[in-house]
Amino acid sequence: MRMLLVLLLSLSLGFAALAKDDGASGTWEVAPRALDGTGDGYVGDAACVECHKEAHALWSTSSHANTYMPVNEDNLPAEVVAEEVAKHPPGESRFRKQGDGWQVQTIGDSGKPEWFDLTHVIGRMRVRMYLAQMDDGRLQVLPGKLEEPTGRWFDYTKLLFGGPGSDWDTPPIVGPKDGSFWTGPIRAWDAKCARCHTSGHVGVAPQEDEIGLRGKQRRLGVDCEMCHGPSAEHIAHHREKRQGIDPITRWHTLARSQQVSACLRCHMESEIDDPDFVLGDDIFEHVTPTLMLSPERIDPYGRVLELIYDGLPFSASRCAEEGGLTCVTCHDPHGSGHRSQMKLPADDDRMCTTCHEEIGAEIEKHTHHPADSSGSRCVACHMPFLKIERGHGVVADHSISIPRIGLPGDRVAQDACTWCHSNDVWAPDDVRMIDTPALKTAYDEWWPEARGPDAWMQALANARLGKEDAAPPLVAVTRDTSMPRVVRASAARLLSRYGKDASLALMMLTGDDDSLVRRSAFTALGATSGDAIDRLLMRGLKDPVASVRAASAIAALEGWTRVQKNRALLEAALPVLQAHAEADPGQEDRWFRLGAARQLAGDVKGAIEAYERYVRLYPAATIVQQQIENLRKGR
Repeated sequence: MRMLLVLLLSLSLGFAALAKDDGASGTWEVAPRALDGTGDGYVGDAACVECHKEAHALWSTSSHANTYMPVNEDNLPAEVVAEEVAKHPPGESRFRKQGDGWQVQTIGDSGKPEWFDLTHVIGRMRVRMYLAQMDDGRLQVLPGKLEEPTGRWFDYTKLLFGGPGSDWDTPPIVGPKDGSFWTGPIRAWDAKCARCHTSGHVGVAPQEDEIGLRGKQRRLGVDCEMCHGPSAEHIAHHREKRQGIDPITRWHTLARSQQVSACLRCHMESEIDDPDFVLGDDIFEHVTPTLMLSPERIDPYGRVLELIYDGLPFSASRCAEEGGLTCVTCHDPHGSGHRSQMKLPADDDRMCTTCHEEIGAEIEKHTHHPADSSGSRCVACHMPFLKIERGHGVVADHSISIPRIGLPGDRVAQDACTWCHSNDVWAPDDVRMIDTPALKTAYDEWWPEARGPDAWMQALANARLGKEDAAPPLVAVTRDTSMPRVVRASAARLLSRYGKDASLALMMLTGDDDSLVRRSAFTALGATSGDAIDRLLMRGLKDPVASVRAASAIAALEGWTRVQKNRALLEAALPVLQAHAEADPGQEDRWFRLGAARQLAGDVKGAIEAYERYVRLYPAATIVQQQIENLRKGR
């Protein structure tokens, strides 16, 4: 038991670095990875062409269809085809043609330049990423990314920032023995990326002599059936002229939340709790999303600071939530001739004035800018571009919020006025430079009655700043069921910072009707002890929603002392932890958690099995490897 506690303490301080993998490139050969496109009612996009030629033609040129493709001369930049060097400090990559494909030379696990097979390209609007195939069949995201549309290369080897107080704009140098190195688990394609860039992806667990998850899919990219469901019965319905309702999913019959859920499967940073999502489900009962908690990811007003996609800010948007917007209000998922598959050009105000007719009729009165200028375009003020990836990428602000200057917070996204008038990334080029104090003066003069931050924004900002009096406003937000669910859930999680003062409110929230709020409450209670908390966690382990059960099990294990004293709670948590690991088998921390829980329960064989799964995904966790040996020797 003492060895286990030492192990748990060591792992809580951070995962060990990855072991050396030879990674030397062999002959050019991409391992077969595609399923046959059939089975379980799926027929593949080719079956849709006969009746849906126009939609299929649009989709074929869309980002959905082309988000993941084998490399070829048409989708590789000129410097790759010309076998030049791409510099992405602190590293660089060289390229060469090899047979029918290409290879890339970059720093490998040895710490020296090595050649790897260049296999796939991912993305094409914001950045382009490239995959290399390891000798053992794994696909890994290469360190050099290509910034669109500038054509600049950059190195993004660590996906998370260093934390509060760090230099947010300077990427850390990550070495070959770091888990964030490009050959490590954080950059593993199948474990971290494939579920949203492919259709019908299935993770394949590594065998005993392998490391890293593999995967298969029925198609590269996002196909018709990812959004419309399996089509075999739909085709049969029409060919055989069956009576009754066509079994295909029709979006106009779905409620707003169901439509948005279908998109948020991929367009929201989240972890899978229950993989069995079908169209019409509530996505928040299947995944645990990133919330408005960390200055690494998002500011307290719902504006992104890092690549977490648009789902979270959109889910917190007053315009979206109260205005009834869905993703397809503005975007055509089949594709269009406009950026981001917009139905209209982004600067066409009809996207907004269809609802806001009075403002559109007197646009200068609202904007205080000439009607034909960039300053009078709705998106310039309400959906400015926000810098992410340390300035190498930008995304439109989908919180669709009011421009506000000088908001407080632990880390705050640039406001729309400053972005526009400092000529920042992708800002309009027909504006003059104005400093922030002058902008604030004009703002106060033009909009003297402009609303300040909403109550929930101020509550989250104060809590993230650690203000002592922030708990009561947070409680008020959690109890206001008119608030967006992601806002209430964020407030519940932030209450964990206020200890026993917030425990009663959190205990009440474990019975909330919203499963996202319930799981946030259980997570927040993990650091609180007591018999009453144990009873609530036991109830959470029986919740009808898998994500709530998983949150309760993880909370029960926090600190590990609770389950040492409460054997019944540990036994109840074990099957939940196993189901959670199997729900997304490429997430190595889930196997470690399961192994430790099994060891605490005295299941040595089961503990070894789970630890071995962990080590195959995270091979340099030497302390876990030693623990496996100790268990085998009966220590």
